[in-house]
Amino acid sequence: MVKPAETIFQEDLLDPDSAWEPDHPIRRARVAVDRLVLAAAEQGVRTTVLCHSLIYGNARGLPRDSVLIAALVRQARAAGVVQHVGAGGNIWSNVHLDDVADLYLLALEKSLPGTFCFVENGEESFAAITKAIARRLGLPGPRPWNPDSADSVWHPEFAMHALGANSRVRAVRARDQLGWRPRHHSIIDWIAGATLDEATRR
Repeated sequence: MVKPAETIFQEDLLDPDSAWEPDHPIRRARVAVDRLVLAAAEQGVRTTVLCHSLIYGNARGLPRDSVLIAALVRQARAAGVVQHVGAGGNIWSNVHLDDVADLYLLALEKSLPGTFCFVENGEESFAAITKAIARRLGLPGPRPWNPDSADSVWHPEFAMHALGANSRVRAVRARDQLGWRPRHHSIIDWIAGATLDEATRR
């Protein structure tokens, strides 16, 4: 939960001959839907699944912020100190929103039926992410937070299976098959920019 994971998932885990199943029930439901969509290719439907990692960047509509960074920033503003779950050593792959949009266009133009792609361009630990948030907001921290403690900063389920989890993937097919070339390469650089305050305020 709070340490870096060695496992890095590859895109063949949802190939038709794969029996892989995730541990958590919510994730099993997501995988079941993905497999159902991919299987429709056998019926002549041109299906593609783009499986995102942690998305950062500013959306053009509402809401403007993605889930995980916004949760960290809201907690920091409310408590006056930046926190991460446990040691913060857990790692998430990540991708900028503009690069996600570029990939959607490529998938519409070029993807073959039954294509499954991860969407990522780099990875970072939550310790590094929260350290960047602390610098950007001028707040103390980051400090470790125990999801079993009495001060419920985040819902325990969200803390354990999102903010405290590892999620490491590689977007090989998007690059090799669709020609995707992401333009943004650092979630830390984005956090350091002037958009963070606006992007996490509703």
